[in-house]
Amino acid sequence: MSKRAQRIAALALPFVAAGALLASEPSVAAKAAGAASSAPIAPSSSASMKIEPDVKLGPQVLNNPGFPPAYFYAPKGSKKAMKPVIVYLHGRGSNSQEHCRAWAKVATEFGWLLCPSGQQSRGGGEYAWNNDYINGTKDVMGALFELRKKFGKRVQLKGNVLIGFSEGAYVAQNIGPRNVETFNRWMIVAACDRYWSPAAQMIHDEKKKIKRVFLWTGELDGAAPETEQAYKHLSTEGINVKMSIPKGFWHAIPVETMAQNYRKVLRWLVAAK
Repeated sequence: MSKRAQRIAALALPFVAAGALLASEPSVAAKAAGAASSAPIAPSSSASMKIEPDVKLGPQVLNNPGFPPAYFYAPKGSKKAMKPVIVYLHGRGSNSQEHCRAWAKVATEFGWLLCPSGQQSRGGGEYAWNNDYINGTKDVMGALFELRKKFGKRVQLKGNVLIGFSEGAYVAQNIGPRNVETFNRWMIVAACDRYWSPAAQMIHDEKKKIKRVFLWTGELDGAAPETEQAYKHLSTEGINVKMSIPKGFWHAIPVETMAQNYRKVLRWLVAAK
């Protein structure tokens, strides 16, 4: 087994154990799967992800063995300094390349932007996570290690930002608590409190290591009440969390107002010590 495979396998051990637990307790498995499937997830998030024509340069492609390619942008500024990695997990049935182009407008100001594709192909360049945070973890961590392998110590491996939207929110809400050293700053778009359920105890146990969390959900999104419950959950744990429920927005990433909605959020997340 290669060193890369050994590292990913080691990271995956807690997830394999979690998977065995879910398999042995069907009711728990049903709740975990139901949390992602019953909440309002956009059937094709890419349809609402229109890219402005002035974005000319597409992301670079990163080979991620065992999974579809990931995409990335290098950070602006110094080419020598170590920079944090902002990992974005898209919604179900989305094109990771297009979403990466949109997020590059704000994310590259603060660090690397890494966009794994998701392990389930839906055709036409669209992918999903299959409500599977166990393999989703291998996908995300594998892409992060490949970025580090390619660029060395310019790529930060601890204290990074994890962003998840829709089905990607479900995956992010379960990856984050299990990998707090790697991702201790989270931004969840269209969060659901039920998505925490498989990792609720881990959030409690690791709460002192979680630096900052930002929850962003459109007022007209059916997930808004669940986001408010997620906010209360994290607040009760004493975690530094903020929430925005902006008026007039639905279940979509508002590409046309990326800077307006997310630049201050990312600045706040990255600034945590």
